[in-house]
Amino acid sequence: MAVTQSELEAKIQKQSTNLSKRLQQVARYILDNPSDIAFGTTSSIAADAGVHASALIRFAQAFGFEGFSDMQKLFKDKLAIAAPDYQVRIESVLKEQPTHDEQNGLGWLKQISRANTQALEDMCNKVDDAALDEAITLLNKAPLIHIQGVRRSFPTACYFSYLLNNIGRKSHLIDNVGQMSRSQSNLMSEGETLFAISFAPYAQETQEIVEEAKSRGLSIISLTDSQLSPLIPLSDVCIKIKEAEIHSFRSLNGSISIIQALMLGLIHHSTS
Repeated sequence: MAVTQSELEAKIQKQSTNLSKRLQQVARYILDNPSDIAFGTTSSIAADAGVHASALIRFAQAFGFEGFSDMQKLFKDKLAIAAPDYQVRIESVLKEQPTHDEQNGLGWLKQISRANTQALEDMCNKVDDAALDEAITLLNKAPLIHIQGVRRSFPTACYFSYLLNNIGRKSHLIDNVGQMSRSQSNLMSEGETLFAISFAPYAQETQEIVEEAKSRGLSIISLTDSQLSPLIPLSDVCIKIKEAEIHSFRSLNGSISIIQALMLGLIHHSTS
């Protein structure tokens, strides 16, 4: 049984593939939201993670704890050693606030704007800057950039393809129009690059395209949200971000900002 939060997180990452889908969902939430685990109640954490409280108990027991509170103590102990930063304090206060009573459009807009501002600031503080630079280098070398993302990720994939073509970079959007994804993926060739976008719950279609691209000798860049993403083991470069979320509706602001940063980096490469 792990005796520190860091030990537990390492065990979760190592054993995640052996967990059920429901417990993998719990694992993703725990790794992405350690502060919420420390401050939240079993019911509030379960609600935020989208599972029943019993799933948290089963998860804790799967890692040798008697119950969830025993596992939660590791997260509280870490915060006791290092005083929580202001972000953690703000989160703990917000959890005690009742839902706002402004049900009009402006009220929702203000709430979404605050969440996006907070998420973007957090992203800039936590994003792997080396991964961003490596991604720009790979994209700059690629004779052709294939882009794939489905459902919520599709607008970001379309936007990236649009930007690349407009700055003179050859791109190919694997959009599956007319159920032609097989024909589109057949255009992928060794030496090219695939930029894949997928967030939990991870799209099987994207994982299959990434696996095929890997077998064909392409470089893989992934934009995803968790260390448990199935894209990470297949990727040469991985950019991880966490989008703002309001009532389970996730934003695209972070993803679009990453795409714009990569595009500006490519422009700089082409003129330097």
